[in-house]
Amino acid sequence: MIYRTIGIFAHIDSGKTTLTERILFEAGVISAIGTIEDGNTESDQLQEEIERGISIRTSFHTVPWKTSFGTFEIQLIDTPGHIDFRNQVTDLLPAMETAIVILEAGTVVQSQARLVMEELRKANVPIVFFINKLDRFGEEYLDTLVSLEEILQIPPVSLFQKGKSGHWEYYLQNESAFSKSVKEEILTWEEDSLLAFWKEGNDSSNLPKLSLKKGTKEGKLFPVYGGSAKTGEGVRELLDLVLWTEPKEINEDSRSPFLVLSRRTDPEIGRYAVVYPTLSIHKREIEKLLLGNLTPHHLHPQKALGIPETNGGDKKEISFLSPVSLDPLDPIIKGKLGVLLAHPGLTMEPGKPVLPKTSLDHIPDPNWNEATPSPFSVVLEPDLSSEKEFWLCRLEELVWEDPGYRLELREETGQMVLYGRGELHLEIGIRRISEKTEKKLNCSSINIAKLELFKKMSHKVALEHRAFEDQKSSGALIAVLEDTADFSKHIAFEVSLPEEVKHTIETSFMEACLHGFYGEEVCGLRLRVLAYEMPKGDLQTTLTLLKVAILAGVKECFPSNTYLVCPLTEIEVMVDADHLGVVLSDLSRRNAKVVSIFEAVAGKSHLKANASAQNLLGFSGALRNMTKGIGISWERTAFTSEFYAVLKE
Repeated sequence: MIYRTIGIFAHIDSGKTTLTERILFEAGVISAIGTIEDGNTESDQLQEEIERGISIRTSFHTVPWKTSFGTFEIQLIDTPGHIDFRNQVTDLLPAMETAIVILEAGTVVQSQARLVMEELRKANVPIVFFINKLDRFGEEYLDTLVSLEEILQIPPVSLFQKGKSGHWEYYLQNESAFSKSVKEEILTWEEDSLLAFWKEGNDSSNLPKLSLKKGTKEGKLFPVYGGSAKTGEGVRELLDLVLWTEPKEINEDSRSPFLVLSRRTDPEIGRYAVVYPTLSIHKREIEKLLLGNLTPHHLHPQKALGIPETNGGDKKEISFLSPVSLDPLDPIIKGKLGVLLAHPGLTMEPGKPVLPKTSLDHIPDPNWNEATPSPFSVVLEPDLSSEKEFWLCRLEELVWEDPGYRLELREETGQMVLYGRGELHLEIGIRRISEKTEKKLNCSSINIAKLELFKKMSHKVALEHRAFEDQKSSGALIAVLEDTADFSKHIAFEVSLPEEVKHTIETSFMEACLHGFYGEEVCGLRLRVLAYEMPKGDLQTTLTLLKVAILAGVKECFPSNTYLVCPLTEIEVMVDADHLGVVLSDLSRRNAKVVSIFEAVAGKSHLKANASAQNLLGFSGALRNMTKGIGISWERTAFTSEFYAVLKE
């Protein structure tokens, strides 16, 4: 048996889930094809997925498949398309052997597909393209190929064509139907093979097929098939093509036998991770590798810290199970996906190898993840204080499954703050934790992160504060306030000072930056200390007065010298002509900037715009109402020193 891990990637609504459903049907895994409209597909099991008609989390499927060149077990992975769940896609890349990227006929390559192609190529994952929806758009895929060539910077190789009977023909199944020029196109990347092909002068030469097999793996060749996921045309042929090409070799990691693809929670077995074994190994060898150097407190970190144990805290062995039957597996086979139960002595971060916890200092905080903190957040408070532990448990399970969320506890107020990647991400997260319970959770409106950015300038200041009828002084501090190139803030000393004085200057400056003219944290500035005349007398009194001088003096510089900024959101919408005017009008009311509008296909216009994330809150719902169902096809929100929106200046 040959195991192949294959991911399906695409722009939102291009047909990933429909293709997955068709593959499962063609392989005999399911007896009837479900649809997104009916909410009965194998990939979308969450209530939110069924109601919204979108994939929220990655789904894994085992597909048996026989070809003329081998018998395979395909480990098919259907990925979410929405940008808010992007981390679930990138987490898969270290263990991805081959990728199917779906393109939609009748239009250029869309933004989400562009993004995933870039990430796949960086990760050296072989790509096979499938132009979908040819049942609707016929032979209207030339623009797609032209757009694809522009992105790849090399011509993709179209290996399907309309036959004399009116049906599509595919290269691997009917090689003789394709012209010599197509075979030469396959061989172009490999000069020696091309010269050998010319020398042979034989149309039945096996060189093009071998070159196709190798060139795709090396990222020198990008084969393209086309058809319809809905009707099944070209789907079986697509699988044969993908399996014919050589997969990416996933290298062994001497530190760990597993790569984590995704995390889940099951009512019966608790927390677990879907993992990719990077080598064949027996269970006893795994335990020796991962747990051999751990002491008892590493195996029970919760107990060592006085935290109640949850989810298998008493387990001392590693449990690796079949993803289908949940039966224990031993030995583990390289490349065959499995389920690894959460273990108190192991870290299991998506997209990374499973590693032992070597010290208490490295135990991850359950309320924090390493992802970049999101600019979107909501404040949560239980209706009854006695229910706080219940909601904390649900929130921690949400963060476990999707590290794109982050949970923060505010000790001073007792409130819980949930951070997410976007408006939709947070909305779905709250809906998920609120399912199947009558307990009430109070939620604030979505909060958008804001900062005050120091204007590009250099401002010299002389800071001094006197007290006790001017008998005591902080001393004269001469400094320059200047902007930085990013959102950072720091201090540069150009004079030698005692450590106590430096510490007072640093802490006072940082405290002064906490609340600017608009009430937000001030960033993008540096305090460059040029000189300081320290007065005689009591040091503690001097330091206290120095703090007051810095707090007052720095804050005096903020009015008219800072401007309020927030995240910027970019959107793309495919909208028909009847609704374009009302959509543009709503964007204008939200102070959005229209970047481009061009006619795409079937009377629809492709609209790109951007605005502050604050102004675009709720726009997705308003858009669906305006257009009777059409939603945003792509959305990205970011908050960096190069990518932000100005609110007040």
